[in-house]
Amino acid sequence: MLNETTIEVRGVRLNMRRGGAGAPLLFLHGAQGYAGSGPALEMLARRFEVLAPDHPGFGRSDVPDWLDDVPDLAFFYLDLLDALGLERAAVVGHSLGGWIALEMAVRSTRRIKGLVLAAPAGIRIAGVPRADMFICTPDELARLLFAGDGWKAWTEEQQAGPDALDIIDKNRFAAAKFCWQPRLFDPKLEKWLHRIDRPTRILWGEEDRIIPPAYGRRLVELIPAASLALIPRAGHLLPVEAPDRFADETQRFIAGIAS
Repeated sequence: MLNETTIEVRGVRLNMRRGGAGAPLLFLHGAQGYAGSGPALEMLARRFEVLAPDHPGFGRSDVPDWLDDVPDLAFFYLDLLDALGLERAAVVGHSLGGWIALEMAVRSTRRIKGLVLAAPAGIRIAGVPRADMFICTPDELARLLFAGDGWKAWTEEQQAGPDALDIIDKNRFAAAKFCWQPRLFDPKLEKWLHRIDRPTRILWGEEDRIIPPAYGRRLVELIPAASLALIPRAGHLLPVEAPDRFADETQRFIAGIAS
């Protein structure tokens, strides 16, 4: 079971879910926040010690004004790994979280065992458009995030609880701050992906309507030790819509990395 706790890093109080036993696994959520990721992470906690923070500015974490962009978040999370003294942690990221993981790994893999990236943002392919989550209505975006009708239950879950709507607004503001311009990518990232020297597994929903699977194939070309798995009947919110397959793919890949 994951329990909520707090940790302070460089003066920033992070809200973090932590639980399980085994090798450390840092989970970095997407632009919609943590909502709906619980079942997948509970499965992973059977094999790993899972650490799942709300990013700075998201959820119940502090909103530091000195973190300006995704590269800043990458350095911040490298500081978190140092602060926790984690050696050879698996870093698992979804969407925005996958982008953060990529930016971390091009800077330093000293404490990183391997990467599992579910539909990561971070690069742009000319002529392969992505959906623009900032111009959709909330209902339109929810439908685009899923291949099936799971968006209905997910939307209800997001809106449950006395402070839920405040967190939704906070997450939207933070996502806009970090992803607005340029939209969901770093124009400098692609040329440095060759520096990632850790095994990398990329997972993509075959029916992802936010970031098409072509982006996964391109990342495999750019990252030396990367492989791609396409998940049928799944959209962009892969850890939410296909938690069993996401958890299984993640744990099998990490278990297969040589110690």
